[in-house]
Amino acid sequence: MALAGIAAALAVVLARAPASLADVVLERATQGRVRLADATGTVWSGRGRLLLVDVTEARADRASGLRAASGVVVPGAFSWRLSALPLLVGVLDARVEHDSMRQPVLLTGRPGELRASPGSIILPPVALDRLGSPWNTIRPTGALEVSWDNVTMRAGRFDGRASVDLSQVASALTPVRPLGAYRIDVVGSGAQAGVTMSTRSGPLRLDGSGTWDARNGLRFTAQATVDETERARLLPLLGLLGRREGERTVIKIGA
Repeated sequence: MALAGIAAALAVVLARAPASLADVVLERATQGRVRLADATGTVWSGRGRLLLVDVTEARADRASGLRAASGVVVPGAFSWRLSALPLLVGVLDARVEHDSMRQPVLLTGRPGELRASPGSIILPPVALDRLGSPWNTIRPTGALEVSWDNVTMRAGRFDGRASVDLSQVASALTPVRPLGAYRIDVVGSGAQAGVTMSTRSGPLRLDGSGTWDARNGLRFTAQATVDETERARLLPLLGLLGRREGERTVIKIGA
């Protein structure tokens, strides 16, 4: 009887586990890069907002023992439903929605593996300067649409396709608005993912390519060129973006 009582009490505690516990899981899964804020509900059925963390500041917080973090709050709220029974056999079965999603995304997998069904998120213009260097220098803003096909992540491997469309891009360092619209494509097929960037429109043209892997992070090289009519007004910004080589500016990240 005592054992049954303990089991019943444990079941009640688990059923009412607060949604804030999802922040602990998310923090560990992303190495502190993504956090959950304003969480309500339970860990099984909850709602909250995602916080993209300034990695440098997050490391300082961990070193000092603080759990607070600052960064960019993703506009809109996420909600989720997590099935309890599959977890008993080590299987994840969750349904995630966002205010801007056309349809829910299904997350499935086993320990060390996560699979996501196709989906997309549309976000209004958001300031990115709180993501740390180099964003805090350039102080950019922009609207984003993120879309992806079936994606699988396991042990530092990324398999699938994802795209980020940026529009209404601007910077506090120049009066030229908008700077342009851009597309970033990520294609993964193993330990390394290819990253390409192209310009769709605008006076500031950014085109480049690179790779991403769990060990080295992002290594990316791009070239920036500008319309002659806006060159004078964009020169200060170009000087911060990278190294001048003739009519172009070379931008390197992680290289």
